[in-house]
Amino acid sequence: MTEIKTNLKLLPINLRRKAIREERNLAGMQQHNVRRKLKQRKTTVAHKKNDFERAEHSAMLMATDQELQRILADCDELADVPFDCTPAELLGQIAAAEGRDVTTIYVHRDGLSTLKIVLHQRSPTIAQLKSAIASIALAQHKRRQRDERRCRRALAEDALGLHEDGTSGEQQVVMVAAAGASTGNEAIMLPRSSCELVNAALRNGHEHRALVSWRFLWRCFALFNVDTNQPIDDNNAVNGRATLTALGIENGCNLKFVHRVKYFGRKRQS
Repeated sequence: MTEIKTNLKLLPINLRRKAIREERNLAGMQQHNVRRKLKQRKTTVAHKKNDFERAEHSAMLMATDQELQRILADCDELADVPFDCTPAELLGQIAAAEGRDVTTIYVHRDGLSTLKIVLHQRSPTIAQLKSAIASIALAQHKRRQRDERRCRRALAEDALGLHEDGTSGEQQVVMVAAAGASTGNEAIMLPRSSCELVNAALRNGHEHRALVSWRFLWRCFALFNVDTNQPIDDNNAVNGRATLTALGIENGCNLKFVHRVKYFGRKRQS
């Protein structure tokens, strides 16, 4: 160090400053590397902890779902109730099992399954009907997505298990999909969700938005009474509090979605 300092003193002023600057930068880089390694180590530990907690949480949810399915399967009265049923579905099933008067409404959707809405209220309103339609439609959509994921997972497992004939996994998936198309079995085809809630994309000609809200849908669509061939008036909050009987909707009535003649923009519907 003495020789280095002495040599620095013998250097011209510009070279001396350059050498001091380089020495300072080198020491700073070494400290920066040490701090970066410590930060990376902390981040790695945090990621491992988060991954462990996430895996533990997923395992707990899976065990809870399996236990719920087992409990529902053992009970004869609840055997037909899905384990992920909504409060509207559960309350309707309970009211029907107790023998109370319930209102059953069938909502038809173009290209999609018909929604069976069971209202447990004594005098249900149109707002309660809309709320039940939204919750049950979203629940059915999530169940369909779960079935599609299981189908994709099964296809992937089959593709990985068929490597012995010399074909790759991607080729095997294409072959399985082509076989399903030729045999007419739609369950083998690779499904794709478009978040359809009121109409099918095949009938609509386009896919719906991925995160479409029911507040937006009620501005664009209205309910139409198929039995009486009359639209249901729900243009304001007062009509939203009207009972189904006052609007001509009886028990076992059939409804369907129709486009509104006037789009209400940002006006909130009942």
